[in-house]
Amino acid sequence: MPDIGLFELLVIGVILFVVLGPERMPEFFGQLGRIARHGRNWWSKMSGEISSEVSKNTSPFQDIAGEMHEHFDQARAEVERSASQLTAIDEVTEEPAPSEVKERRPSSHE
Repeated sequence: MPDIGLFELLVIGVILFVVLGPERMPEFFGQLGRIARHGRNWWSKMSGEISSEVSKNTSPFQDIAGEMHEHFDQARAEVERSASQLTAIDEVTEEPAPSEVKERRPSSHE
């Protein structure tokens, strides 16, 4: 986007004043304001329509994602429950930890 400073705006204003004259300047700026207002209204309507279409088309995917999160949370809870049960069983049976168990090598006559 061009970087327009105060000096450039003053030059543009002087050129408009010379070309249009003081009689037609208010009418010109009025038209310019109406065009800007029309453009803002159009952009607002378009962005609203785009937002509604996007939300309408993404809502099924959001529903599926919600269901997947529920199933994932249930599976996680089940895995954690199973892990805690296995930990409790290990504590009750007091089996040696896997690092303490010596690796059994097959004998030569097996």
